Amino acid sequence: MGDLMDIEKQKEDIRLRNILMRSYQEVDFYSTHNLLSKKQMNSLQLSDFPLQDRQTIQQQHGRFLNGRYQRYPDIESLLVQHSFGMSGIPLEVYWDRRDASRAQDALWAFREEFAGVTSEERCCVFCTAEYAGNKIMDYMPMRLSWDKKILSISMRELSLKHFKRCLDDISAFDPVWMCLSPGTALMLVEAMESFGRLFLPSLRYIELSGEMLDEQTESLIRNAFHVQIANIYATKEAGPVAASCTHGNMHIFPANTVVEVIRDGKPVMDEEGDVYITSLQNNAMPIIRMKTGDRGILRSTHCSCGCETSVLCLTRGRDCGFITTTSGRKISALVLRSMAEYANEEVSRCLSYIRFRQTGRVSMDVVLRVKPAFEGWEEEIARVFCGQVSDSELEQMKWNFIFVKPESTETVQMEEEPFFEVCGEVE
Repeated sequence: MGDLMDIEKQKEDIRLRNILMRSYQEVDFYSTHNLLSKKQMNSLQLSDFPLQDRQTIQQQHGRFLNGRYQRYPDIESLLVQHSFGMSGIPLEVYWDRRDASRAQDALWAFREEFAGVTSEERCCVFCTAEYAGNKIMDYMPMRLSWDKKILSISMRELSLKHFKRCLDDISAFDPVWMCLSPGTALMLVEAMESFGRLFLPSLRYIELSGEMLDEQTESLIRNAFHVQIANIYATKEAGPVAASCTHGNMHIFPANTVVEVIRDGKPVMDEEGDVYITSLQNNAMPIIRMKTGDRGILRSTHCSCGCETSVLCLTRGRDCGFITTTSGRKISALVLRSMAEYANEEVSRCLSYIRFRQTGRVSMDVVLRVKPAFEGWEEEIARVFCGQVSDSELEQMKWNFIFVKPESTETVQMEEEPFFEVCGEVE
């Protein structure tokens, strides 16, 4: 076992060294930092690279794209993914399609070992938006994939009436596993109880992602479905980062990502700090030492489950937030992420910052900053946003649009602000 671990560690070190060297040689942002002379290239270390935040990547987006992917034929293999992050700073992340597929291999291996599920089995997915290649697909409440293996359910409408239809369609589809956020899973449990439904005989695995998972929420979901449950930590910038074991610890996928916890500008172990990631798979747009907006602790001790990979304990991330509707019902705040994604696409990806704050049961603030080229579009942006409200319970709310300037206090603080928060009395 020890020899095998040593071999895997050597592979990881080689993969990291290769991505660092290619980034320094081929990516404008890194090459202009003059980290080392060409004679010292083989001694490049992760610590030689600067720490990055989402704002820097957004503002200098083109400089992070590997030069060879800006030319034919490599440009033909580019895949665009869209990320809002915890703080609501949207990024376009470019991947080579082959790298994006390879980044999923570790997660598929985990799924098969942990729950015995494969890509050949039926899966139900709750998603904020769907893309065909690099273009967002027209909104549909539900969609069945061409091979009839994946049932996708949109998060843009979360009314009880919609969930009743979801239960009917999920029951008819009879999935082997489901992929959804903890908040969405709680809503599904609520709908099952409201309509007196027993759940699926074929279901044997639930994968939770997109939000922090606490013990109480996990227990409620487990007691409702009685299946294997895993918690996945993933980002659009690096792909799958970590997955929970049977002991509940999040084990990092070393083939995909280097995770650092930074405190006072330095990496630490067994101390809480900001989580930074380095993608080992993304050659088209290498993301090196990017601040995720999450906080956590890297453990120096190994997990008692027997897995030798590092353990990441998240202490702050995207909460399982809920909007309180005019009727008093709580719905997942991911519906706002879905609206933001569709609206941003419709107005030429003009947003550089967005977050929501509920100020009362009938009122929601939408705090926005637009890119400089789109100044003067505020009225059109507000109109497009209102057009994305598909949920009948949210249609009754008052939507207040607040456009902030780059130099405003709100903008300065935005790295620390959540995508959605509750301010005021809404109960």
